[in-house]
Amino acid sequence: MRQKQLEIHLITNGMLLNSQLLDKIQQLGVKLMISIDGARSETYEALRAGASFNRVIEVIREAAGKGMLEAINFTMTKQNYEEIPLLFDLATSLGVPSITLIGLKPCSDYEVKLLSPEEYLQAVKLTYESSQKTGIDFFFDEPFFWVIVKELGMPLQMPSSGTGIVDPSTTACIFGEYLFIDTNGDVKPCSFPMMTVGNVNEKSLVDIWNDVVTGDFFTRIRDPKNRTGKCGDCRYLVECKGCRSRTYYLTGDWFAADPICPLELTISSGDN
Repeated sequence: MRQKQLEIHLITNGMLLNSQLLDKIQQLGVKLMISIDGARSETYEALRAGASFNRVIEVIREAAGKGMLEAINFTMTKQNYEEIPLLFDLATSLGVPSITLIGLKPCSDYEVKLLSPEEYLQAVKLTYESSQKTGIDFFFDEPFFWVIVKELGMPLQMPSSGTGIVDPSTTACIFGEYLFIDTNGDVKPCSFPMMTVGNVNEKSLVDIWNDVVTGDFFTRIRDPKNRTGKCGDCRYLVECKGCRSRTYYLTGDWFAADPICPLELTISSGDN
């Protein structure tokens, strides 16, 4: 991949990393991101069975000390989102340069783990306040984040460069604007949807991509004017579009309004 001049971002739980592997990864010019879904050992180890909080902390500290750590990743669930302030404090103590906060996407027990609109709004506020306190940069990987920020008058700017899972050219959902290749060769129009658009063992990636670019379904879904419900009437529609994978999982309709968007709460409550 380096010979092809491709930029490589390795996202890992860090459990198998050691000093020798970190040195090799650094020599290859790979940008490292380490997932840690809890700021306390009890939370982290409950969410990641068999993992060691102390071990991942050691790896993060060493990678940050070598200057090769791009960010730590934190997937938000009902079980851990209230630890966001502790996460920023932890990042500060470890020398972490940035945090990527990721909205939970469809998985087992999804409805049980997924934040409600009220909890998402609280997560946005906690993230903003924690960043202001610590000075740690962050990216909040939800398309509605930036419209919430705008509605609440929080002075923030989009990242100027990508971090492996960030597209700084837009704040909106990019479903159907990139491809994800699964381990079995299945190709998806996003990392998380319950659909495939081909398999690289059966069809060239170029042909699969051309099908996505020109296909009627993806042409319609890329156009925000085809959204229905409250999304279709939202003044921030172009800036957000709502998460398509989550929306389909929860509603069965690719074009429906994102049922988890907390924007209405900010309009009704203002800055309170």
